[in-house]
Amino acid sequence: MGDQAAGARRGRAWSEEEDAQLVEGVREGLGLSELAERHGRTTGGVRARLDRFVPWSGSPVDDPLGRLRSRLAADPGYAWREVGAERRLRERRGRHGTHAPAEPLAAAPASSTAEVLADWEHVTGHVLRPERREVFLARSVVHDLAAKAVAVRRAAARRLWHDGDVLLLDDWLLECVCPGAVRLAADWSLIAERDADTVLVLGELMAAAVDEMPAERDREVLSRRLGLDDQPARTLEKVAETLGLSRERVRQLQTRAIRRLAGADAPASRKLRQVLAELSCVQRVPPEAGPSAAERLLDLSAVLLPSVTPRQAVPLLARLAGADKVRADNLAAEASTIRILQNESARREATRERRIERAGRRWEALVGEVTWFGEPEPAPPRTAWETLREEENADRGRFGVWHCPKLDRDVSYESETELRVIHLLSFAPQIAYYQEQPLAISYEFAGQQRTYYPDLLAVTEDGRCILIEVKRVYEMAMAINVAKYRAAEEFCRLRGWGLVATDGNRTRRLLEHRAVDPRLEAALVAALDAQGELTWPQVVAAADSLPLDALGLSSLILKHGWTWQSRPYRLRPASP
Repeated sequence: MGDQAAGARRGRAWSEEEDAQLVEGVREGLGLSELAERHGRTTGGVRARLDRFVPWSGSPVDDPLGRLRSRLAADPGYAWREVGAERRLRERRGRHGTHAPAEPLAAAPASSTAEVLADWEHVTGHVLRPERREVFLARSVVHDLAAKAVAVRRAAARRLWHDGDVLLLDDWLLECVCPGAVRLAADWSLIAERDADTVLVLGELMAAAVDEMPAERDREVLSRRLGLDDQPARTLEKVAETLGLSRERVRQLQTRAIRRLAGADAPASRKLRQVLAELSCVQRVPPEAGPSAAERLLDLSAVLLPSVTPRQAVPLLARLAGADKVRADNLAAEASTIRILQNESARREATRERRIERAGRRWEALVGEVTWFGEPEPAPPRTAWETLREEENADRGRFGVWHCPKLDRDVSYESETELRVIHLLSFAPQIAYYQEQPLAISYEFAGQQRTYYPDLLAVTEDGRCILIEVKRVYEMAMAINVAKYRAAEEFCRLRGWGLVATDGNRTRRLLEHRAVDPRLEAALVAALDAQGELTWPQVVAAADSLPLDALGLSSLILKHGWTWQSRPYRLRPASP
């Protein structure tokens, strides 16, 4: 029986507890044979295990026991666990090398890793002992940091140290990849209130996590399916047509990419999963006063993946939050039921007079923000309008449908923000009727002629027409949305119509008249003049310690006529 137990232990993987006991035996001065006998392992197995706890030198260590013993004697606090974790990461990268080619750890020159160490010591004011320096430079995260732009890396280090007098390497790398992600709070109230800065950083974190995926095909499929390239999410059929693949093959690639993203070790991927797990509560019971996990996932899908239908977005976010496939599917089914109940509740609410009064007050505030052009023409009859994109919406999957009591028909909408404006128009007594996506306006963007379908046309009780573009406020400064707005201005000018861009509460004028710190404005102007194009990390690096928020940055973009592309973030100066 003893031989059988020992044999079973020889075939079993090492646990964290056994690793700790093994290192403790080394501290006690035990030899290889004594350690092997204590743990029921072979001497070769013990030697191989000890080799994992000494810094990697490019080839196996002749005497790992002696080297580890000398390390522990020189530094009782030697971080052998961190060294073992680095070895596991190296081996994992090696196993996936054929599918996810990445630069070898030795790709960064020694001088670059030394610069990372110098930056760390300069910011923290600490100087490492020679043996600790060796461990520091052996970590793969140092090589990743060495590959980042110097200005971005140093600005990230200063921000983290300024915030908490701590500069952890993993946090440092994450701050370089997605500024603000380290300090991103898993505070549900910020999601419920649609806090602009939280939404912006969370969206960039999602884009950064996808961009970290080693396989180009995985990145391409997920970017198109999730709408991470400033375009609506594509259907399986559209992606298949673009890539020259079958619909089923694209579905398989998407499933594989999601599985890889859910298990990726890259910094943005880990942070994204952590934040989603805390916000969604899929692995714990939500607070009594808060929404359920399914309700939270519905809200998160509206924030992170606004152009993806909830039936697709909810299970994806649930998987990233740590739920298995069965749990994710159950949450998606529960979320679908919640949406039905929410629509039923909204329909009952439509009969209440107080909602009509509230909508009337909101409309009075909003109509003051409308830009009017020329002498108004009489509004066309109600029967002259129809939804021009109904067929396209059916092809790519509408976000949702809500029954409007004022129009006595179902109204389709493509985002939570658009539904909020539809509710306003439905209950405001000043609005006679409205029509979703009634027009097709031609505009030019990126050297191509395109067609734009304004979200809503509202006709007031006094016969005036108002074209309404629905966007989250800070997104109104995106280059493609600026091009659409200019085309809509010209369209309204020829007809004497009004035009407003809104999220239901705030309008484009909030950006146009927002006061911004002149130091921040000067810093960004200088950075654009010097570099010609800025990524999100470079924008935050240029701002350095100056206060930077999404609305202020969008205000500067409109003021200077800069070109902003999101997901991935690109900021360019105005075209000549």
